[in-house]
Amino acid sequence: MRDWPITVIPNPLDLRAFAPIDQGQARALLQLPPDRPLVLFGAINGTADFRKGSDLLFEAMERLHQQVIGTTLEDIELIVFGQAEPVQALELGFPVHYMGHLNDDISLRLLYAAADVMVVPSRQEAFGQTASEAHACGTPVVAFRTGGLVDIVKDRITGALAEPFDQASLADAIHWVLENPQRRRLLGDSARQRAEQLWHPARIAGMYAEVYRQALDPHRQTSLR
Repeated sequence: MRDWPITVIPNPLDLRAFAPIDQGQARALLQLPPDRPLVLFGAINGTADFRKGSDLLFEAMERLHQQVIGTTLEDIELIVFGQAEPVQALELGFPVHYMGHLNDDISLRLLYAAADVMVVPSRQEAFGQTASEAHACGTPVVAFRTGGLVDIVKDRITGALAEPFDQASLADAIHWVLENPQRRRLLGDSARQRAEQLWHPARIAGMYAEVYRQALDPHRQTSLR
């Protein structure tokens, strides 16, 4: 298939369902701390799925927590959604909030808006839907430089990409996003702009229409024979 034409079309995103919300309001509605740096991680049964890399995130967060002691980031907290709180609580040295399974876009939107950064530490990810949804809500994303995530996160523009599967690099990327509030806001603004530019349903529909148009073009079909 090496000579076949290939077109990459991303998943569309409802940019009305996923849009920025005032962070303070989102935290109040979710009963989350109003003034703590909040890191968000979420996947269906994410801590049980090796591909989602929760173990890499937890190790990175422990490393980060040691690095920021005595700084404005020492009160960092983690939010986990997509699963219930485990019977054996994790001892990471900082609070972990388990939000359980979310069944509607409004709850997801509030969580993305409440967080200062979304971390997608996946070892394997075809696209990374949570990363694109977080972008649409104006939340920077940190991920490993691997798989479909490199098509979502624009490094140092809408978040940060860490070296695959280096916990120290992941910790540094999270720290880079969080350490400067003004930069974090700019990253969030750029993330929303990227979502509007790349994943608007009208754009995706047009890309599919163009693929079909080319497939039906008799001149193109002749040239491919």
